[in-house]
Amino acid sequence: MDEDDPDGNFSESTRIAVEHFQQQAGLPVTGTVDKATLDALNSPDAQEYTIAIGTENDDVRDIQERLYELGYISKVTGYFGDDTERAVKKFQKLNDLPEDGKVTKAVREMLYSEDAVSNAFSYGDESPEILTFQQRLKDLGYLTTTPDGKFGPDTRAAVKRFQENSGLVADGYIGPATKAALMSKDAQGNALSIGAEGADVEKVQQLLKKLGYMSKVTGYFGSTTDSAVRSFQHNNGLKVDGKVGKKTMALLTSGKAKKSTGVNITGANASSFVEVAKSKLGCRYVRGAKGPDKFDCSGFVYWCLNKVGVKQGYMTSHGWAKSNKYTKIKNIKDLKKGDIIVFKGHVGIIAGGGMMIDASSSNGKVVRRSYTSNWCKRMFICGFRVF
Repeated sequence: MDEDDPDGNFSESTRIAVEHFQQQAGLPVTGTVDKATLDALNSPDAQEYTIAIGTENDDVRDIQERLYELGYISKVTGYFGDDTERAVKKFQKLNDLPEDGKVTKAVREMLYSEDAVSNAFSYGDESPEILTFQQRLKDLGYLTTTPDGKFGPDTRAAVKRFQENSGLVADGYIGPATKAALMSKDAQGNALSIGAEGADVEKVQQLLKKLGYMSKVTGYFGSTTDSAVRSFQHNNGLKVDGKVGKKTMALLTSGKAKKSTGVNITGANASSFVEVAKSKLGCRYVRGAKGPDKFDCSGFVYWCLNKVGVKQGYMTSHGWAKSNKYTKIKNIKDLKKGDIIVFKGHVGIIAGGGMMIDASSSNGKVVRRSYTSNWCKRMFICGFRVF
């Protein structure tokens, strides 16, 4: 199970976890905690959940999907056979992990890390196919340098931005999933939106400030900038989506843009984010699920962010803890409505009033509950302010 605040509720996800434990411990698989199972759980020899050859369940499918994204396997079946074992061993070898072909907690964390080494096109590679990818990235507005067939730092940065905008893990590699999304007719064009930061965001904010749509330049694209962009788009006859793409940028920099009329158009903000999270209360917890009707804790945060227009790739709690994309909150007492809360092994969304909304493995569903319990205080790592 995920590292989650225990509540004494024997949910469906608890039963499944018991079955996995019984299977691995060589006990009758009943999903019921009898004396033999309890003794095995409390034994000093009890082993952590390990997925290995012969296993067939949703966890295997989740792992295969990530191995596919990274270019280690060619198909997803849900069954852990010889092909999957070979793929795991190769992943372990390239990522400096013990090469036993088994998926432990450490392997799962590395699989979803931005530091994971891919078996795909990556930094330092050079080929005609990379040139094709670069030309596509340039057409979509991600690559600002001239395509040359060499996978350098500019290409890696462009790939990461594309992956973020496409809901993929932003690891900077062009694996099968990234390749398919990039070459698709529906590929996402580059556009600044909530969560972006840097010199390009500052430039947009300066233009919006000059036109009277906002009062402060920060370099971070938060809900204030989102509202200013939407107001600008509304006043200038553009599609109102809060994103600064080619058309919005062209008009902003044209000298023909209309100034603010004082009409404020709100879009993605902390309140709308929490409302989206509330709409999923009661949805079933399923490990590795990313919505729309079943989630694990990471998948829930990922789905809710993307639903309100924040293009954020899927990240585990380990990935969130290492992130530097958003403003980091170090004290649990400083968290506000709409912030992301990160625990060791778990993530949730702050709902306000000392409550959070999260996909809970112990409850077996998405719940609204306190984040001030002793467990929460003990396991708290940090928070992030997106809006």
